[in-house]
Amino acid sequence: MLLLLKHKFFIFLIKIIQKFGPHRVEVLGNVYEISAEVFNPKYYYTSMFMAGHIHVNSDDTVLDMGTGSGIQAVTAARQGSRVTAVDINPEAVTYARKNAALNGVTDRITVTESDLFQSLDPEQKFNVILFTPPYLEGTPKEFFDHALQDPQKRLLKSFFREAGNYLEKNGYVQMLYSSIADPDAALKISHELGWNHNLMAREKTFYEEFLIFRLTPG
Repeated sequence: MLLLLKHKFFIFLIKIIQKFGPHRVEVLGNVYEISAEVFNPKYYYTSMFMAGHIHVNSDDTVLDMGTGSGIQAVTAARQGSRVTAVDINPEAVTYARKNAALNGVTDRITVTESDLFQSLDPEQKFNVILFTPPYLEGTPKEFFDHALQDPQKRLLKSFFREAGNYLEKNGYVQMLYSSIADPDAALKISHELGWNHNLMAREKTFYEEFLIFRLTPG
């Protein structure tokens, strides 16, 4: 019950920032425009932390799952990769396209509206899948809520059931998770579905610790 109350407080705080915070920000030298319905990459450390640990090259094809503002897609494209960015939120799709243009990488990013892998060609394969899943408890009621809430980690389970089908040989998933959402339980789900993991990076803030994992099919 205490954890659920904490999650509700985080959701309330995030929505206040979304509503009243700036809608044009700079992160790691790139400019992003957002709306109240698109996750702000400046004011939530997850976005900057994940982007700072993307290391891809021009030979890589990258899938940015749940692209939001497009920060991870732009970061990968700036490193020369071809990126497919997807999001269930149509407004995020609009802004990710806008931010690809703002940062001069429209030729290397394709943005598509999709619920996980639903709209992708089943034959399409990627070297890297970037994934910062929603990790707060609660049932999404609006499009923006899908960036925050994953009740009983259902979306996480669906992702790991399918993700291996979209990876090239020797490909991997780079996933960020939070200490406030039981990362051990998240990793247990992935292990039960045949995935192995290594810890790539971790960083503690005032109220939570963020962890980035590299996951490969077993």
